[in-house]
Amino acid sequence: MTEAKIRVLDRIVADQIAAGEVVERPASVVKELLENSIDAGATSIRVEVDGGGSIRIRVLDNGYGLTEDELDLAFTRHATSKISSIDDLEKVVTFGFRGEALPSIASVSQVTVQTRIADAVEGHRLVLKGGEVIERREVGCPQGTDFEVANLFFNTPARLKFLKKENTETGHCAEALVRLALVRPEVSFAMISNGRKTRELVRVEDPQERVAALFPDEVLAVAQGSHSGVDVRAILGPPERARAGAGSLYTYVNGRFIRDRTLLKAVTGAFAGTLDPGRYPVGFIALTVPPQAFDVNVHPQKTEVRFADRNSVFRAVTRVVGEMAARSVWALGEAPVNVKPETGPNKISESNEYTYGEIPAGRFVPPPSHLNPAGKARPSSVVTGGDRPVGGPVPTAPVQTQLTPVAHDPGAGRFSSMKYIGQARGMFLLLEDDRDLVVIDQHAAHERVTYERLKSQLASGRISSQRLLVPHMVDLGPSQVERIVGHEDRLNDLGLEVSRAGPDRIAIRAVPAEISGTSPDRLLADLVIALEEGRNDSRGTTEELVLSTMACHGSIRAGRIILDDEVTALLREMDMVDFAGHCPHGRPVLTRLKWSDLEHRVGRDR
Repeated sequence: MTEAKIRVLDRIVADQIAAGEVVERPASVVKELLENSIDAGATSIRVEVDGGGSIRIRVLDNGYGLTEDELDLAFTRHATSKISSIDDLEKVVTFGFRGEALPSIASVSQVTVQTRIADAVEGHRLVLKGGEVIERREVGCPQGTDFEVANLFFNTPARLKFLKKENTETGHCAEALVRLALVRPEVSFAMISNGRKTRELVRVEDPQERVAALFPDEVLAVAQGSHSGVDVRAILGPPERARAGAGSLYTYVNGRFIRDRTLLKAVTGAFAGTLDPGRYPVGFIALTVPPQAFDVNVHPQKTEVRFADRNSVFRAVTRVVGEMAARSVWALGEAPVNVKPETGPNKISESNEYTYGEIPAGRFVPPPSHLNPAGKARPSSVVTGGDRPVGGPVPTAPVQTQLTPVAHDPGAGRFSSMKYIGQARGMFLLLEDDRDLVVIDQHAAHERVTYERLKSQLASGRISSQRLLVPHMVDLGPSQVERIVGHEDRLNDLGLEVSRAGPDRIAIRAVPAEISGTSPDRLLADLVIALEEGRNDSRGTTEELVLSTMACHGSIRAGRIILDDEVTALLREMDMVDFAGHCPHGRPVLTRLKWSDLEHRVGRDR
């Protein structure tokens, strides 16, 4: 075996290794170029993406531009205008500062840059391929920078294998734009995908206008306050409109998008149990802390930070969002209250006082289709079709799942022959037979029955669906839309008919008939998660996960009082399935208490 020698890596090899950390996918390039444009003072930015970004990415801005010397230095590793000493890392206020992004991007693509500063007669053009300069000359061009990245990963083909479908990568690129647009309302943004304009965000005065523009069908409430040296501004939707995962909750520290578990945990804690596990409200939370109070230099893509005092962040978010949730601002029928700019008389200090208000529907957000002007839920349009309603289910209304009697009488079976005694705590059905007192978990039992019905339908090829009188629109982030479109065929097989209705909108046109009373928003989100969790498993495992998710949505909930005839229908349905004694999630459906044991406990056996 030849002894290995220590040597310095070739510059191109070193750049390509570094690119593996900085350039994960085309969206990483979009993010870095957008941040450079913002740091250069741009007020108008245009993003063009072809082939999901692997064919071409182009970002044009009207920022300061670069001189000829600066243009050359921009592609030199660790060259930056943002810091000059180690002390500067503690007070970084710009996005980019490492000086790694541009040389990393150039090392795995073909880059063409044209740029001009304000008082220059001519601009400069630089072309690089694989990190090597192949053209340099003067050129006429507008002020700002025109940065084009073509044939991404052309010299590292193995990296191309890890990219997803074009629509998915396009969605990630759009998401990178949205993340910046939310905290830069003073900048106009446009995105063009394969020659078609997919998004245009005009300049606005305040982040709440930008948030409202991105979530037009949500009722958004505003709260802001300070605690323990942390300023918090929250623009959030109501808990009943929360979505699975944190993809629609955009969180920032000092204007930088981050993902932080402490912050997310504080949000769920602030809603005090009104959020289902794994769900987060739609909207925006921005923290402002002293630059030295957190370290952004802990992740190559700068989406993770380390707080000097996590407890202070947790307390501040919990208090501000908690007060908002406790007041249930979304449900108030009062006139909405605008939040004044932070420099005005309502600026909140360490006094632990907060301001709240609902974003005016007439100015920022059109009322959702399921709300009237007073903010109260109204029933959807319903047309009778068979014994099931047809219409647009209201996601904010409580789901009242009905137990439909079976079409024929199977006779006295195992469960229907039991004597029904009553319901306990809105959760358990109490029955008796000759030997035992039987306690049935009403949700688990109905879930099992629904699961078996859905399983039978899917085995025949497709779960039957119930068309909605009016398509139900769901507004999502662009990457989430692409993600859902990727599952469109499978969702249709499951009876949930969906289609794209815009760059960040999905139309639900039909729901599974067996569970037509459920919230279409939540069903869609949970089914996509179930499909993705089961993607690498066998077909059977995936189907079990998906069907159990659907069955849970369509089953009577703990806490609902059910009528005697509904109990009879449930017991007969339980007789008709191959009952395993457990719900699809593995929880026992029933438990038996022997009469002899009960008699012994009260002394009746003496």
